[in-house]
Amino acid sequence: MVARARRGEPKQGVPEVLGRFGFFARGIVYLFVGGIAARVALLARGLPEGPAGALQELLEGWHGRAALWVVAAGLLSFVVYRLADFVRAPSPIAKIVSLVGAIGALVLVWTSIRIVLNVRSGGAPAFREWGGRLMANPWGRGALALGGAIAVVAGLVEVVRAVIGKLPKDFVALVIARDSRKWASRLARFGLLAHGTVIVLVGLSVFRAAVLTNPREIVGTGGALRKLTLIEGGPALFAVAAIGLLAYGLSMLVLAAHRRRRLR
Repeated sequence: MVARARRGEPKQGVPEVLGRFGFFARGIVYLFVGGIAARVALLARGLPEGPAGALQELLEGWHGRAALWVVAAGLLSFVVYRLADFVRAPSPIAKIVSLVGAIGALVLVWTSIRIVLNVRSGGAPAFREWGGRLMANPWGRGALALGGAIAVVAGLVEVVRAVIGKLPKDFVALVIARDSRKWASRLARFGLLAHGTVIVLVGLSVFRAAVLTNPREIVGTGGALRKLTLIEGGPALFAVAAIGLLAYGLSMLVLAAHRRRRLR
């Protein structure tokens, strides 16, 4: 009772529990994404994969089916957490970021369930299929272009935050020791830079697909990483992105491991 009465101590409510479980699940997914990309960069084995490929590799690991169900439940928790953020967000940009996060996590929930039930794994081919179905409607191209533009904005917000050091409120509100806060902040900035860049590339591919009426232009995370290798200095950029996605996964685990104080 005395400990709970201390001023400034955060309370562990239901949204907080959902958020921490969700960050844990996202952290696991992106550790696998970054790990696969790092393996490709260092050993030149295989191809970079997005979250769908990471979830498939998780399934093939130790107690993979049970682990995948846990991750799916955590991602669903993250959807609810981000929708609550969307309702409470004070600015349009914050609402966009929360909504994109919720939609992205919901797609991963659906992909996880399809993989664990041995249905088609999803990934970029599934996105292209959905894009083709959407463009078959009169309003489809506009909706697809809007979705791509929103993803680009959300990715750019992450990149800008990483560059200027203004981290999202999830990180700002962490109850973390002062000695650990500096390295946690650097880890988060590096991870946000890599993740935001990938989101921008994916969003641009969706927008381009809408403009050209060609769903084959749509790429997922794995495709965006492969695009990095095609530009000047691509292999080095790809390696940095791989490490950055590992940092992003670790930063999600940092969020899962620490409580947050309420911010107004």
